[in-house]
Amino acid sequence: MKHRLLSFLVLFILSIGLVNAQNRQLSGKVTDAATGSPLASVTVKASGSSNATQTDEQGNYSLAVNENDRLTFSNIGYETQTLPVAGKSSLNVSLVSISDALDEVVVVAYGTVSKKSHVGSSAQVSAKEIENRPLTNVSSALVGSAPGVQGTLSGGAPGASANIRIRGFGSINASNSPLYVVDGIPYDGTVSNINPDDVESISILKDAATTALYGSRGANGVIMITTKKGKVNSGNFTVNASAGIIRRGLPEYDRLDAHQYYPVMWQALKNSLVSSGIPDDKARELASGKLTSYNGNNYSDISTVLGYNPFHVANDEIVGLDGKINPNAQLKWGEDLDWENQILSGGKRRQAYGITYDGGSDKTTYFANLGYTNDNGYLLKSSLKRINARANITTQATKWLRTGLNLNGNYNVNLFDNAGDGGTSFINPFFYSRNVGPIYPVHLHDLNTGEYILDEFGQKKFDFGDKRPFSPGRHALYENTLDEQKNIRSTLGGRTFLEVQILPQLKATTNIGLDVQDTHERFYDNPILGDGSPAGRAYHYLYRTTSYTWNQLLEYNQTFNENHTVGVMVGHENYSYKYNYLSGSRSEMIVDGITELPNFATVLGTSSYEDNRAIESYFSRLSYDYKGKYIFTGTLRRDGNSRFHKDFRWATFWSVGGAYNIGEEDFINKDKINMLKIRSSYGSVGNDAGISNYAYQALYTLGVNNASNPGFTQRSLPNDSLTWETAKNFDIGVDFELFNRRVSGSVEYFDRKTSGLIFPVPMALMNGGVVNVSPHYHTIDMNIGNLYNRGVEMSLTGNIVRNDNVRYSTTLNLTHLKNQITSMPPGNPLIQSGTKAYSVGHSIYDYYLREFYGVDAENGDALYKTDVMSANARILGADTVTNVIAEANYRYVGKSAIPDLYGSMSHNLSYKGFDLNVLFTFQLGGYVYDSQYASLMSAGSYGNAKHVDVLNAWQKPGDQTSIPRMDGGNATNLSGGSSRYLTKASYLNLNSITLGYNLPKDLLNTVAVKETYIFLSGENLAFFNKRKGMNNLGAFNGVVDNTYNFNKLFTVGARIKF
Repeated sequence: MKHRLLSFLVLFILSIGLVNAQNRQLSGKVTDAATGSPLASVTVKASGSSNATQTDEQGNYSLAVNENDRLTFSNIGYETQTLPVAGKSSLNVSLVSISDALDEVVVVAYGTVSKKSHVGSSAQVSAKEIENRPLTNVSSALVGSAPGVQGTLSGGAPGASANIRIRGFGSINASNSPLYVVDGIPYDGTVSNINPDDVESISILKDAATTALYGSRGANGVIMITTKKGKVNSGNFTVNASAGIIRRGLPEYDRLDAHQYYPVMWQALKNSLVSSGIPDDKARELASGKLTSYNGNNYSDISTVLGYNPFHVANDEIVGLDGKINPNAQLKWGEDLDWENQILSGGKRRQAYGITYDGGSDKTTYFANLGYTNDNGYLLKSSLKRINARANITTQATKWLRTGLNLNGNYNVNLFDNAGDGGTSFINPFFYSRNVGPIYPVHLHDLNTGEYILDEFGQKKFDFGDKRPFSPGRHALYENTLDEQKNIRSTLGGRTFLEVQILPQLKATTNIGLDVQDTHERFYDNPILGDGSPAGRAYHYLYRTTSYTWNQLLEYNQTFNENHTVGVMVGHENYSYKYNYLSGSRSEMIVDGITELPNFATVLGTSSYEDNRAIESYFSRLSYDYKGKYIFTGTLRRDGNSRFHKDFRWATFWSVGGAYNIGEEDFINKDKINMLKIRSSYGSVGNDAGISNYAYQALYTLGVNNASNPGFTQRSLPNDSLTWETAKNFDIGVDFELFNRRVSGSVEYFDRKTSGLIFPVPMALMNGGVVNVSPHYHTIDMNIGNLYNRGVEMSLTGNIVRNDNVRYSTTLNLTHLKNQITSMPPGNPLIQSGTKAYSVGHSIYDYYLREFYGVDAENGDALYKTDVMSANARILGADTVTNVIAEANYRYVGKSAIPDLYGSMSHNLSYKGFDLNVLFTFQLGGYVYDSQYASLMSAGSYGNAKHVDVLNAWQKPGDQTSIPRMDGGNATNLSGGSSRYLTKASYLNLNSITLGYNLPKDLLNTVAVKETYIFLSGENLAFFNKRKGMNNLGAFNGVVDNTYNFNKLFTVGARIKF
């Protein structure tokens, strides 16, 4: 009896424990992973039982659980999560929206695909990443957006586009620019025509699996821009407004001021006299003006050579015999020496406004936008005024018929100055303000008092500098004020589609796109001063581009036995492009103030022509998906391109790709590994960009007349076998999401081999060769040459903090690229091009220069490596060097413009209604050939500005320095172009930063406003690199020039939705 009683008590106690274990209450909160907002009506269910509950309006729940239970959280539109409860007293969960997770839709060629089943390599930029940045050109949003995407920052010229390269440089003589596709139709217009407020998303397609369906135009990658549409069962009226201040993104180079400049130029003059055989003491007296002749020869002192004395001291008292400035030398016109401040005015305004109406019913959606941008550049008269309009309507006309129409137009008026292509023209305001010596005033002054000289209207008269050794008789500020350069551009574009659902599994679609762009450029050179004097000139250019695309698609998608999904798409497309050109120019103005051509007496020239090209294409795509685990895709495109001879006009481009979603396997711990996918692709894509529309034909130039006898000359030789360059692309990558999507990213390797590079091959005159003005030989274009681009890309995102009030995430993008030429034209193993040369085993951007060895400590000579033992050469260690630059042979110097690593890092922080978004871009390695620094480091060039580094120039025997002596008579040997001017190109740029605040909704309900967002934004606020003033973001080839650098922009704005 005692034993039975004891057993009963034990069982009773154990049963109480078991009941208590099963009935333990677990509570928590469920929120949206993206916004942190509580989610109501989420089903919370214990696995293997009917024990379940739902969250309340605040996202809270409470459920009796067993210690070994696993809870499943599910809600419509969100990914289901299952988590263990063991050891937890509470359990908070963030659910990921399906649109934000694996089933995110990715825009690809001729359609869309879920992210989960995507086998290609692509990156996406969303409207959210664009809408709060003060962007005039949508291409700027691509800089730093993804691994494998390299961009130069948009120049400061209003409306300028960023240049984009995807996975390196696949061509030498053709184009390396990607193909732009807008709403499914290839786009030939100017990218700045697209209003950033109209953009819903941008897809960047990088590998063959994603680009092969664009055939002969896809080798450089594809940028697909999708514009906004309305949402079903909604209606919104939105007003956007922003205003900001534009400044120059980079300061100028550090240059000498007037007090530093005179002694340095005195040193150059004195050393040139010594080099000519005059004793040092006499050279000092001659340079200072204490002595005017020597051995019967007259010599000019430094004030005479420079032409101006800006100081309140006599000419022969400016610089002493010791080479130092007179301490009493006070400036006469110091406030008028800053050309940069008067030419490059900062603090210009930028304004942008837009109104949008969008929404829809369950059958029809609509989007309409009207925008205005007024973007004033920091250079003189430069500005852009743009009006954009777009209307997009889509309707489900019947159960089986859907159609839509997307119309857009814009009108641009762009004023600009004579910066041109960044050259060294005296009318280029950037070149002029950078290189004019710091002793020359902008305006005329009384030489004794320094007072301004005024005209009859009381205005300051400009100083045309007739005695300046730099640009005598020219004045960039005055000339650009009088001259006129204007670009007026209008565009009209349309997209329409018709979609017929023939069967639930079968759909037919046709798309038509038309883009027309008219441009009128007007140039006026004044008759008073400069290139247009003494009579004045006017030039008018009219361009029209018209592109038309029509495609027809048939798509079949079917799932068999719930596990096997097959997709087939076949299509046909024809594309045509026409370019019309008309120009006229005249000189000798008749009536002041009228710049139309009839007001000029003499015809300088007229010209007109029309270019046409067309592409006919047939294409298909086949896809197979097994249980979402194994995905295979193949694409095929057959292109016929009018740019090539009929016998070589057609080519086939293709790709195959596959993916394995390991994360779908049962053996994967899905609590830790939310997604793991391996994917790979291989295929062939073409590049016809940058090739003449008639490159295979023999062309002739008309109008080459002999007096009254008409004539023509042959311009190019025919090559019937010329065809496009072809890239074969291999890609393999891994995508992952880990730890409840706390960590996500991808790692990829790519190998892009380009064959059939187009080279101008020299031809003998006896074979009909024609003169190519540069490099002065007779050539014919041929497909000869190969290269490759190989690299590794990585993108890593961490959702560091993810709770109700605070969310913080960061993304790091990295790319390493190797570019190398593997084949060159027969008989031309090395082709020199500027600061580079092309040969096997080198990249297209490896520097090929005279190699600077250093400075001779005994005499200050610059030394260069040479392979020739001349009278001027000697052996130092293992090297042969010379002090005559013409004897130094060009060679590869072991440095390249291509960086070792480039990328970006973004930070996104939100706290309640506030959000902060920061984007840094950076580059490690690579070199810039700083030609602007080289110009400022000239050992002579009297009258030209000098960099402060010349203060470290060699002065006396024994000086250890890397700067040769100043010597105006030997400047070429001492400061000629060489590897001396290669500068490390590493940089860090604060590309963008935005601080915003969403006003609380309970406050807005009282004023019938759905949403109010206010923000402060900055672009390019901080830039760090090796040398102040050097713009190593201006070009991929590492060459800087005298033109706009990027803008620094401060903006405040608001977006109000009703």
